[in-house]
Amino acid sequence: MRIVIRSIVLVQVVLLCAALSFAAPPPRVRVTVERVTDGDTLVVTSENGTRLRLRLLGIDAPEIAHGALLGQPYGLEARQYLARLVINRPVQVEMFGPDVYRRILAVVWTADTNVNVEMVRSGFAEIYRRARCRAYCRELSDAEVQAQRGRVGMWMLETHESPAAYRKRSRASPHG
Repeated sequence: MRIVIRSIVLVQVVLLCAALSFAAPPPRVRVTVERVTDGDTLVVTSENGTRLRLRLLGIDAPEIAHGALLGQPYGLEARQYLARLVINRPVQVEMFGPDVYRRILAVVWTADTNVNVEMVRSGFAEIYRRARCRAYCRELSDAEVQAQRGRVGMWMLETHESPAAYRKRSRASPHG
């Protein structure tokens, strides 16, 4: 009897996972970009006037200088490229809830362009690997492979330190 119950539960879990994998993305919300903080963070205002800090879901851009800490190569270029993609353009976002810093995790769109994927494809961000992928996983993966093979953006460098490794190293060293 236990084997039958476990089998039924396993089938239900598999079916639930399959259903979730085909779930439609959240609806898109129109926003106005007020400021680009860095290569993966925006400050936006929604149509109802709510100001939000957005963190681009699934990507990690090189760090820019913060206080005494030096930035990474391509950190400023990533921020500038993101600004060129979203400032003074109609922007829509798919929101996926807050991160630990209370920023809204989001996929950003300009017309038919997934900005998160474009940042990776252009070599100004890599896939964020400290959490499981939640949306556009195949597109992000393909974009990263394309950027690495094409040696564009940060992939032009002889050695590459991921933003996550840079942050960890910077926290360990008082001088970055």
